[in-house]
Parts: sequence; C-alpha cells; structure tokens
Amino acid sequence: MTVDQPHRRRVSLADVAREAGVSTSAASFALNGRTGVSEPVRARVKAAAELLGYVPWNSAVALRTGRSGAVALLIRNLRNPFFLDVINGFDATCATAGLGVIIGSADYSSDRERELVSTFIAREADGLALAPIGGGDAAARWQKSTGKPLVLINAANHSPQLDVSRVHVDSESAVRQAVDHLRELGHRRIAIVAAPHDRSADDERVDTFRVEVARHRLEGRVVETAMQHDRAAEVVGAVMREDPATRPTAYITNSDYIASALYFAAAEAGVRVGEDISIVGHDDLSTSRLLAPALSTVAVDRFEIGVAAATLLIQELDGGERDTVVIPATLVPRGSSSAV
Repeated sequence: MTVDQPHRRRVSLADVAREAGVSTSAASFALNGRTGVSEPVRARVKAAAELLGYVPWNSAVALRTGRSGAVALLIRNLRNPFFLDVINGFDATCATAGLGVIIGSADYSSDRERELVSTFIAREADGLALAPIGGGDAAARWQKSTGKPLVLINAANHSPQLDVSRVHVDSESAVRQAVDHLRELGHRRIAIVAAPHDRSADDERVDTFRVEVARHRLEGRVVETAMQHDRAAEVVGAVMREDPATRPTAYITNSDYIASALYFAAAEAGVRVGEDISIVGHDDLSTSRLLAPALSTVAVDRFEIGVAAATLLIQELDGGERDTVVIPATLVPRGSSSAV
C-alpha cells in the first residue's frame, strides 16, 4: 500500500519577505540587486531566501526582463572529447555572467539538430551558440524565428548569407601546416579524412587541402566518412588495404577522435603507424600523446573556443556588435608521423 506524499508548495517571494520581516517589494529589490533597501535588509532577505530554498520563477523573471536568463549550446557530436572542453569554457563564462546553459548534441543528424533548435526556441533561450551540420538549416531557422543572438562555432563559411558572430579555428593554417609537415617528411601521397560534404560545416579544410597538394604537385585524396569512430575505422581501413604502391602513405584528420580510429584501422590492416603510414590529428587532446606511437596533431585551445562563443553571445545580449574570433592552430609533431 502506498501513501500519497503531501504536495509541497513552491517557496514564493512572499514567503521570503515574511521570513525576513519585510515587504514583498523590498524582498524583490534586495534579491535583484536594486537600490532602495539597506545593506542589513539585503543581507537578511538573502539569508531568508537561502534558508527557505527560494528559487526565482523563470516565467516571472522573463515577463519582467524579457529574458529567460539562459542560453543554449548545440554541438555536432558529444562523442568527440573536443566538445567537452568547448562546453566547459562556454558554461564557465556564462556562469560568471549569471546565465544558465542548455546543452544539446545533434550527433550529426539534421533532424535531431532541427528538433533541438525548436526546443531551444520553445524554451525561449536568450541566445544560441551552434556548431552546425553542413547542409542543415538550424542557423537560419533560429535567426528567422527569434532574431536573438546567434554564434556559429567552427563554421567559418557556413550560411554566408547570415550576418552573425562566429568563432572558429584557423582551419586553413592547420591544414597547410599538416601538409607542409608531411611533405617535408617525403610523403607524396596524402589523404585527408573528412565528413561527407552534406554533413560538413568546415569545407575550407578540404578546399585548402586540394589547393596545397596541387601547389606542391602531390597526390591528394579526400576520404569521406561519417564522423563516428567505428565507421571511420571501417572506411579508412579499406583504403589502407589497397595496393601499397598506390595507397596514401599519410593521413590528415579533422580531429584526434577520428585519428584514433585510424590506429584501429591500421592494426586491422596490418599497417604500422609511424612506420608504414603517418597520421596527423587535430585538437591535441590530452590522451593523444598516450597513443602508441604518440599522435602528431594540430593543437588548438578548445576551452577558449567555448569562452569566445559565450563572450560573443553575452556581448550581443548587452547590446554590443557582432564579431568574429579566430583561434590559432599550432602543429605538434610526435611519433605518428615519420619520414618515408
């Protein structure tokens, strides 16, 4: 037999005022940092709110200020540890500004991306930071439906018709450094592993790769694969099992997460990383130096990407201008890349 628990009424501002022995308006002024109450009264009201466990009603705050007090962050793929650092930087910056954060992962699905944007719109998020999927209309949908601040992450050329803030890695420099590094090691057949065109929001990486291999008269190859670990290992593994006389001797990836999949592929294909083939990743995750051999990669400040995205959103919420922040990239050579 179950016994119904009595429903506990939510603590109201009036309850806080009663506990502190002040009027409801004085309690409101005290909790919202407004003038009109003394510091002893403010301290007494805050102590009462803490004692009672008072949490402001978002709907009431929204009606009064026109804001929900929360912003949204929508990323492509939570499986990639890169985005964990982005989330940390974004959340820490928003917390300092007194903003809550709603987080979603599209997992490279345009349908899921669309659903999440609709959810963020329905929850009246004050702004959106979006790492979009290529070919998706999430950015345009948000801007058309809300007109609220939007920041695009790692999507320098995505939705060029939209006048929005952007923060992205200097992808062109990252690819040039990787190609130059492998070329100087004597590699002539180089592949870049990339998302399919209709799922990629950073096509400038592939475009730069094609320009660089043509400029240096190298044999370049674009290997398209879904950005999931197992799928990438399967697709690139098939390439590694081709004729050794013609297959790529070096691979450039768009993340250390996908680069680690190439280690699995190489093991399955009987190919030795750092000897038979070279691999250059992107992101410089803390675990990448622990691979055997340690992964050559392009280091970027992932935390700073999140900080910059949040800062740009807050800047617009405060009436500031739209802006673009470019995060530098630096090649870190390790054992996974070696001379032919």
